[in-house]
Amino acid sequence: MDRLQTMQIYVNIVERGSFTQAAEVLQLHRPAVTKAVQQLEQELGIRLLNRSTRRVSMTAEGEAFYQRCVQLLASVNDTFASFAQFSEQRPQPKGRLRLNFATAFAKSVIIPALPEFQQRYPQIELVVGASDQPVDLIGEGIDCVVRIGELRDSSMVARKIGAVPMVTCASPSYLARHGVPRTLDDLRAHKAVNFFTGRNRRVIDWTFRPAGETVTLKLESSVLTDNSEALLACALAGFGLVHALRPALQPHIDAGQLVEVLPGIASAPKPISVMYANRDHLPGKVRVFVDWISEFVGRRYPA
Repeated sequence: MDRLQTMQIYVNIVERGSFTQAAEVLQLHRPAVTKAVQQLEQELGIRLLNRSTRRVSMTAEGEAFYQRCVQLLASVNDTFASFAQFSEQRPQPKGRLRLNFATAFAKSVIIPALPEFQQRYPQIELVVGASDQPVDLIGEGIDCVVRIGELRDSSMVARKIGAVPMVTCASPSYLARHGVPRTLDDLRAHKAVNFFTGRNRRVIDWTFRPAGETVTLKLESSVLTDNSEALLACALAGFGLVHALRPALQPHIDAGQLVEVLPGIASAPKPISVMYANRDHLPGKVRVFVDWISEFVGRRYPA
């Protein structure tokens, strides 16, 4: 059994958490999968996996080796994909596509639309992650991310594909206690559920465009969070005003759980960007996803 095959087996064991499931997916006998890991551990001189009757977990060395395997196997796949263009019939994109989206945008917009992509490309297996914080595409083996807001990582290819509308609102209970703001100046007397991001814990500004001007505000926090699901939960619980993605908040506004404030004052929309590693030959599975998400978002939330 060659090294690439043993690495592929190891990656499948880690991602599926089971020797048996990895064997089924790869259509191998269970003993062959076990032997592949033993071969790797013997050759490397380290223990890669902790095994028990119920679960499989990586050692620290095993996790580092897994990350390197993911990168190397992706590079091998990229190499073959880059030469597929020379064949008479270009193959349908296939393989595992690792994606990561901003949490609230994923839940309210992207995930409901993903069946359309998978119907178009049935041979692509989607691995979907959601995070509101920056991710290391190379280190974590992620093929593509979609993020909301201004981007700071220049090492990746970033394409702006749209702009999502924002909305300011609060729970009825909060407004009953503190009153309804009527102007931007009124906001300064209110508490907010604020969102922060990155290692420096930068609090995201609230930006409005009254009468064509741009006004940026920072409200005093009652709660700070780096998670959009927690942001919504805090707003529903009555901690304060919240300024967030309209697609995520609109169902709660429609249900009467949140009340929109300052509806006559436009909020500045947040840019939507798709990011991927800077490669000479973009894998087919990444290329078709970037094209699809760009078309879908651009149609629904044009910049």
